[in-house]
Amino acid sequence: MATTPTHAQALFCVPFSHNTDFTELANHCERFAHTLLETDDLTEKLALCARLSACLALLQPMLNEPIPPHLVEHFTLTDLPSRLPAFEPESDLLGLYCQTITQLLISNVLPRDMAEVMEGLLYELVNFYTDTLNAPRWLQTPEGRVAIDALNN
Repeated sequence: MATTPTHAQALFCVPFSHNTDFTELANHCERFAHTLLETDDLTEKLALCARLSACLALLQPMLNEPIPPHLVEHFTLTDLPSRLPAFEPESDLLGLYCQTITQLLISNVLPRDMAEVMEGLLYELVNFYTDTLNAPRWLQTPEGRVAIDALNN
């Protein structure tokens, strides 16, 4: 009896190379990372991490290159978007991210070059965490105090 491949297993066959558009590579990265969160199988997790790493490695050198002509239309709008990408984890999750990276660095299991990258990520996350915790939460209006997040919705 043949078994149906899991979503993760289907992603192991997704083709990509240095010729793949950066937008496709970014979408592959998102799918790998999303599926990584959904699978409980350690072998699948490791394989997804390997695919994600390979895709990220191909994507990195493309970041400073001009947008290819055939993609310019994709990045052209006639009106401003109602929403732009933003990193908006809840404060408790952001704190957990910071604590986990700190503990990883304390464990001293990473090679020095990776530890330096994680230190940089930790710095950025802690700054964002601090800014988030210290951000104003209300606006005083003639009608009274209004939650700022209510104004943004």
